[in-house]
Amino acid sequence: MNRNIDKLRTLMSIPANASESKIMEAFDSIADYLKNYCVIKAKDGEYRILDFEFYFFNQNHQDITTHPRNSEALCWYINDFGGIDLNFKSEIKINDPIKKKGIEIYSYKYILPKDSDSYFGGVLIRQIQRLSDKVIFDGPLKVTELFRTFNASHQLQDIPILIIAPELLEKLEFASLKRHNILGSHKDITKKVDYNLQSCFEKVDDSTRADLINSLQKILDKESTNHYYRYCWTGLKAK
Repeated sequence: MNRNIDKLRTLMSIPANASESKIMEAFDSIADYLKNYCVIKAKDGEYRILDFEFYFFNQNHQDITTHPRNSEALCWYINDFGGIDLNFKSEIKINDPIKKKGIEIYSYKYILPKDSDSYFGGVLIRQIQRLSDKVIFDGPLKVTELFRTFNASHQLQDIPILIIAPELLEKLEFASLKRHNILGSHKDITKKVDYNLQSCFEKVDDSTRADLINSLQKILDKESTNHYYRYCWTGLKAK
């Protein structure tokens, strides 16, 4: 199979109406690219991706732990926790600006009506390895160091890009796992859903909230037995 970035971009353009099985198939194909063929090219060298997690929301896979965004596929995104995502194609409506003393101000809340046709998400990069000296950057905030400082005075910058590795990558063993600390400090699905809704979205009705709680419970139940959401190199103990 001839692998290239355009094919990966197509895989990461999951439709709004994609079924859960099609989403899982896309995750599997994208994981193959990221594990075996892609590197991040930065100004100080090339980095292999060793640990990553999938987050995606659409009408048939309502994973509300996913941060909302608008993006083309294969864009970098600094998520709300300071980590780096590789975006899926994402579309969701944003609320209108409010006026204060005649000035329009964005509160930047996303709109998620019942039976929404919104779709959004990304792949969280959790661990990378610099190929030149095998140094590992372990954890989302360590990965973010690649994206930390760029010249503010012009747009011709050495921003890291994702490429197909010019040479065959060493064969490594990856394990498929549950996502790390998915509920965060909340330790409860209802509290996690309420936190994300309050942080990112316009107020939803009680029926939509109940559907989102129920959907997340089903996703986490499946994730406990079918590990489609996280892939981690076995050479370093996963957290």
